[in-house]
Amino acid sequence: MDDIRIEKIVRSRRRTIALVITPDARLIVRAPARASSALIDEVIREKSGWIRKKIGEMKGRPQAVVHAYEEGEIFWFLGRSYPLHIVDEAGAGIQRTDKLCVSRTSTQEIRTRIQRWYWAEAATEIHSRCMWFSMMTGYSPASVRITDARQRWGSCTSRGGLNFSWRLIQAPLSIVDYVIVHELVHLRQPDHSPKFWGKVEALMPDYKRRREWLRDNERLLRI
Repeated sequence: MDDIRIEKIVRSRRRTIALVITPDARLIVRAPARASSALIDEVIREKSGWIRKKIGEMKGRPQAVVHAYEEGEIFWFLGRSYPLHIVDEAGAGIQRTDKLCVSRTSTQEIRTRIQRWYWAEAATEIHSRCMWFSMMTGYSPASVRITDARQRWGSCTSRGGLNFSWRLIQAPLSIVDYVIVHELVHLRQPDHSPKFWGKVEALMPDYKRRREWLRDNERLLRI
């Protein structure tokens, strides 16, 4: 176990220990507030083979995109690629045609402006899809928020609120829908037990394919 390094231990009111391998191949441990270090070490020893396998898989997946925010660079929106195009028109904001058009007067703060644009688009699209699936399932969240989360695409709070990272809006709509359904089901089933996955499958029979796509491509969405 000496070659397995814990990047961070996150303690909360959860009941069980969860091991998370991040897209950059780091091990995050989510543990109950009172879980001892000895218990955490024991779980890691038991799962050492799985941990090494997952770290190897993560290292073999596509590397995260590093943007220079220059003309022609590719940005993704709902699974479609848009080359960045710098336009001379002042105050035009960000326009999405067959390209992602940004005014030249905004280039000094282009990174911030593009992220704000993604955030606003995510707020509209994800909220709309969430409400549609809520009506279809009868699972009603107390709130729907867009966040700057980097490690989790979605989460469900103890008060029934749902959170989604703005970065998710880069993925195809089918993947956005999978994350939404995943979190909606958590309103009724807070764990990842077979019962939870059964509820997800009842709503989305091909959820495994969508989940695998997200696992294989998530580094491409982390701008």
